[in-house]
Amino acid sequence: MTGDWQQQWAPTDDPEMVELRDPLSQCAVQIARPDSAELPAEFLVELETLVFQWENPATQAAADAYLALRGEREHLAILRGLSWLCALWAVVCETRLGKPADAIIRDLDYRGGRRVIHSEDEAIVWDGLTHRVRLGALAALTEDPRAVAAYRAACTDPADIAPALVQHTLIHLDGFSQDMQRHDLTARGLAAAVITNTGPGTGRRRRLCFRPAHPM
Repeated sequence: MTGDWQQQWAPTDDPEMVELRDPLSQCAVQIARPDSAELPAEFLVELETLVFQWENPATQAAADAYLALRGEREHLAILRGLSWLCALWAVVCETRLGKPADAIIRDLDYRGGRRVIHSEDEAIVWDGLTHRVRLGALAALTEDPRAVAAYRAACTDPADIAPALVQHTLIHLDGFSQDMQRHDLTARGLAAAVITNTGPGTGRRRRLCFRPAHPM
């Protein structure tokens, strides 16, 4: 069970959880699939496909059409799913780089060509949306009830912010995946691999989705 990113998936005693091992850093991290009531497995894989479809100029129009067909409630589910993907990428980076996943998320930024700021007001809007992206990823990483509640509020205040926040999150995931490539890590397929290497639970998940990295 080895991926292109030269990491290995190993089963654990918990069928809902898999261990990702990085032979290069000699570190590993345990990852559990989220509650299916919150984020169904098929939906996460669908979102992972959407992220890379949106990143590609040749397929971005199709991704935008997909998002345009989704209503307000679905946008909130999409935001939760994208935040989970961001947290997943951060813990994978933690195994390779040694930098804590929460610190990776707090430093998350985008400086590429999609960053278009012409005024101080636009800079304020950009920074505010970026703060919300980080908040969502931290909420997914820690599952702290206060962070989860704060992100839920951030997705609905103002009432029409969700579509803009979805696009801003996709922009940051685009930059994040490119940063991972610079460290010989591949983001594409990570969520699908978690789903493939775990099974659905029979009740409420007993553990956090993401555990701190540890030596192998």
